[in-house]
Amino acid sequence: MRARFALPLLAAAAAGWYLRSVYRFRDPVRLPPPDAGAVLSPADGVVCFVRRVEGGLVTGEAAVEAAALLGIAVGDGWLLGFFVGPLDVHYAYQPVTGQLLHASHTGARVNVPLLGLGEALGLLTGRPADLLARRGTLENERMTAVTRTAHGDVTLTLVAPGAGLHGTSFVRAGDEARAGHKAAFLAEGGLALLHLPAGYTPAVNVGDRVQGAQSVAARQG
Repeated sequence: MRARFALPLLAAAAAGWYLRSVYRFRDPVRLPPPDAGAVLSPADGVVCFVRRVEGGLVTGEAAVEAAALLGIAVGDGWLLGFFVGPLDVHYAYQPVTGQLLHASHTGARVNVPLLGLGEALGLLTGRPADLLARRGTLENERMTAVTRTAHGDVTLTLVAPGAGLHGTSFVRAGDEARAGHKAAFLAEGGLALLHLPAGYTPAVNVGDRVQGAQSVAARQG
């Protein structure tokens, strides 16, 4: 009788160990599409917001300073948010080809959850949550990289979830980066923020599920 109750617990423990120790480290082959004008999705996950950036502020019901989110001042354009969940591939990818002008890490006194349990379950089933003005989005630990392109600077910021960033960056200032190459590993997932100059047009909508280095997030014009 005891064995009957113990088996589900053992199965759950084994599944949890597999997810934490094996599955999240998977590294699938990604072949970027041959589209010279495309900006690639920087990560696997769900698109949580697509917002305009004007005069240093991210537009919406409650305007948010873009520099506070990204860790660096940016010009007018677009801000896209991608939530990377526990079942998504945990690598972040270079969205565009160009020279890395800036790479930095910003710590936090404490990392707070990006979303609640109900919202997390909703994201797993494809229901997006707008994470833009959350405390965690604004205050948690983050890594930022800026790539210079012929059409302006593209900024990628990776924000930690409540468990912390535990991220490994594969880029540094001065590198020549190629679109689709790995940019970082996020052991706990998190939120990928992508700022694009005004010359780009988003190619994704809120609620879309994307694949890093393969899905097209925006195009020129």
